[in-house]
Amino acid sequence: MYPMDTGISSRVLVFIMLPTTTLPLAGNLFYAAIAAGAAFIAIGIASSVYSTVPVDVPLDNTLRPGMIDVISPDMNAGNILAITVSGPGYDVAVVDPDGQLVASERGNSTFTYELTASKPGEYRITVNNTGTGDVTIAGHGQTKSSPLGLTGALMLSVTGIIVIGLGLRFRKH
Repeated sequence: MYPMDTGISSRVLVFIMLPTTTLPLAGNLFYAAIAAGAAFIAIGIASSVYSTVPVDVPLDNTLRPGMIDVISPDMNAGNILAITVSGPGYDVAVVDPDGQLVASERGNSTFTYELTASKPGEYRITVNNTGTGDVTIAGHGQTKSSPLGLTGALMLSVTGIIVIGLGLRFRKH
């Protein structure tokens, strides 16, 4: 006599037998994982190459009184940065990668400066609004990605390799 016949509750174990043949979904997952992994690797390689190439970016901002803006492009030798600062009162300082002051201006109308990088590295342009009204920053400059950007691109490639490895687990035998 079984305990279920007597009304006493008991735990029932159920065994499910899974088929030993590969499911059709596994073949599709194999191709999807391989394609995704290959895409991750391709994008990671393209991003790592792109992270070392300077690109032109706009320098557009408005500073309220008492605010400071620090612009820090990572430039190659020969790259160009053009900046225009206008407003009722401002201090502008341009510093090269070695910490040497390249240009400085304290004004109350318009300051225009074009920097051609003499050496590679991170330049710092500090704009301090010392007046009572808004200061407008306009221009453009060439900059490239930081080493952190390169690290992200390489991690994307590594992720692609891992996804391909996992995808190989889904292939048909």
